[in-house]
Amino acid sequence: MVKDNKLYVSEIFKSIDGEGFHAGQVTVFVRLFGCNLRCPWCDTKTTWTGEAHKRVYGHRPTWMTVQEIIDKVEELEQNIPFKSICLTGGEPLMEENKELVDQLCWTLMTKGYAINVETNGAIDYAYWKERYPRPACIDKYGNRVGLSLVTDWKLPSSKMSDKMISSNLNILDETDLIKCVISDDPEDWTAFEEQVCKSGTKAKIYLSPCFGQVTMHKIPEFIIAHPEYNVTAQIQLHKIFWNPNRVGV
Repeated sequence: MVKDNKLYVSEIFKSIDGEGFHAGQVTVFVRLFGCNLRCPWCDTKTTWTGEAHKRVYGHRPTWMTVQEIIDKVEELEQNIPFKSICLTGGEPLMEENKELVDQLCWTLMTKGYAINVETNGAIDYAYWKERYPRPACIDKYGNRVGLSLVTDWKLPSSKMSDKMISSNLNILDETDLIKCVISDDPEDWTAFEEQVCKSGTKAKIYLSPCFGQVTMHKIPEFIIAHPEYNVTAQIQLHKIFWNPNRVGV
């Protein structure tokens, strides 16, 4: 969401990255308010309405300029040996955010940040992959200096799978990541294999449990049975180290 050349920010905090390329590493998170989807098991419903946000945080989101966000990121990033940032939501790449998010990402990239943008498959990535081509620089810690898309691809149990843009799978490259949250629903497993694993995407594929809704051993058993798909199992580390409902981590 944008108003008066400002982005609506849910929270900015420093923690460990719970998933993906930088799992377990110190990362600064910028969580934007607002989402174009309504997944029933979403763990950030505080980004859906101002009242939901206020109930959890005690206040509504904050309108911030791009420079204010960068200043806060750099304040939190002090003394971290590498510059890793996760731009998340909600959905940070909604069309109304495009201009300001572009400014934010471009500025951070020129400052040497490894940027992971957590997004969903209902956003057309054509602009973003043209604007931010494959990162060419790797810092001394092995982080990609540039922008990588971390796509949360929705399976049928999310009730949002019909909104996924299949062409995105072919736009993503080796520096991007596709995350699928899976349940025991047989339609989830069929869609994961047929739509994602067999898509020919160059992105790294990660498979995550929908806690309480999936038989956990099915995930490693699927990966062992299908080495040809090169799928990686993952869990949300921050939900293991802290209370799963805790915010700011």
